[in-house]
Formats: sequence, structure tokens, C-alpha cells
Amino acid sequence: MMKTVKQQVKPPAAQFHRQVIGEVELIALSDGGINYPAAMIFGNVPPEGATRYDLPGRQLFLPYTLLLIRRGRSLTLCDVGAGDLGNSGDQASPGLDHRTSRTNLLVPSLLAAGIDPVEIDSVLITHAHPDHVGGMLDAEDRLVFPNAHYTIAQREWDYWMAADPATAGAAALRGHLEQLIATARKALDAIAGRVTLVQGDEEVAPGIRLESTPGHTLGHMMVTIAAGGQTVYNISDLVVHPLFIEHPQWAPTIDMDAGQADAVRRRFFARATEENALVFGHHLGPFPNLGRIVQWGDSWQWQPT
Repeated sequence: MMKTVKQQVKPPAAQFHRQVIGEVELIALSDGGINYPAAMIFGNVPPEGATRYDLPGRQLFLPYTLLLIRRGRSLTLCDVGAGDLGNSGDQASPGLDHRTSRTNLLVPSLLAAGIDPVEIDSVLITHAHPDHVGGMLDAEDRLVFPNAHYTIAQREWDYWMAADPATAGAAALRGHLEQLIATARKALDAIAGRVTLVQGDEEVAPGIRLESTPGHTLGHMMVTIAAGGQTVYNISDLVVHPLFIEHPQWAPTIDMDAGQADAVRRRFFARATEENALVFGHHLGPFPNLGRIVQWGDSWQWQPT
């Protein structure tokens, strides 16, 4: 059984972790993290489950960690981080204690690893939520990765460019969706002249493949990396907390299509277990967010490396 959820006790700091697999170096990079309303993540957990795992009732810290793939001289970054999303936490999640919320650590983590942002030649956008595209531009609205070419799913691009906040219904939800749309469009507009839109599963570089995993967003993609005779999976937000590996039926309220996300998750869990594959998840701490999904009775469990 998964251990009790622990709360963050101090703000995150820039850090990196290197892991070499065959001819590929994987570098996990901290972008910090932010406190969310607990109900946004655990709203579908029944009372007995909340008691069993001693889940927080008010707020939950989710780490933001990104993956960089180095193969030869090529540097491929998966997503661009949150920017300053967590540095004014009351704007993103008002009313919480944001003393441990801090983001915009991607560039400091890169520099600590000895990598200049100008060296990044490719960026893969798994989906256009703020913690994945909010770091597209710096304070002067210049691209943080000016020499990179960008890739995103056509379906994801089309959704955010045409999304209508009025479809959210309740006023509070409309306000939240307006924020999501504004961040996505600003980021996507900035790369309009240097982006490739993929239609489905596609190899985007030698040994690097995007695979469609819709549900969390309509065009959500995961990144598969073939290296050393195995496949490593960057599942991005296919799972946002280890609890939902053990109990996929409790999946969070933030998935756009809950039924589709549930089916995609369960297929992936079975696949990863059968392959004993190394898995990276944007929110699957502890840092460096690398681990394996193993069979656990009739379900699965997250085992960090």
C-alpha cells in the first residue's frame, strides 16, 4: 500500500539528476511545485480512502519536474515548465498557504546541470496546461529556448486555440478555464512560426516517439524513448499522483475526459508492468520522478527508483 501523503515543508530548489541508459542521457530537472486545493486532486477519493491514507483536507503540494533527453549532440526538452505560476500562488490557487509554492526553477536547474537554454534544439509539448507551457517566455516576452523547434499534437493545438470559456458552465469554472486558455494561447502564439503539429503516434527524432494518451487533455501525449534495448516512458500528466496508480478509479477531478483518461491509464499500467519499464512522471515524486509501475494484487503500485 502507498505510504501516507507527506506535505512539503520548505520551498523547492533548483536541482537535476542524470541517468544514463545505453546511448541516451536522461536529465530530470526541477521546476519547483505548487500547492493545490486538495479537493482538486483528491475530490473523487471516498471518505474511507481519505482516512486510510491520511490525505490532507485543505491543500496538496505537487512537484513539477521536467525531462531532458540528450542523445549525442541533440538536446530534446519535454515541456517548458510553469514560469512564474507558483510564485504568485494566490492567483493560481487563492486562499491556500503558498509559503512552499515556488516555480520557474527550470532554467536554474538547467544551468546547474551545465546546460545553457540556447543549446536546446527541440521541445516536445505533451499538453498545454500552464505548468507545462507557462515557462515558454521570459519576463521580456522572449522565447526562453530561442533555438528550439517545437512539436505538439494537432488536436491539442486546435482545442486551445478555439476553446470557449462559456462551455465551462459555472462562473468559477469559467474563470479557471479563462486562465488556462490565456496561458496556452500566449505560449502557442509565440511558437507559431517554428512548430510541427503531429496527427497521432509519430517518431519525432531517432529513438524518440510521441504517443497519443488523451483524457487529461484532449490532445495529451506521452514521450517514449528507446535506449539501451529498452523503452523509457515520460507519461507527463497521465498520472498526477502515485495514489491513482494503486487506485485508478479515484482519478482526479482535473481530467477533461475522465472515462477516456481512465481507460488509457489502465492500458499503460499493464504495458509498463509487463515491460518492467522505467517511467518518468511530471508530478510523480519524489524527485527525480523516476520509477517503475509494478503489479499490486489486482491493481498496480508506484515504486520510485
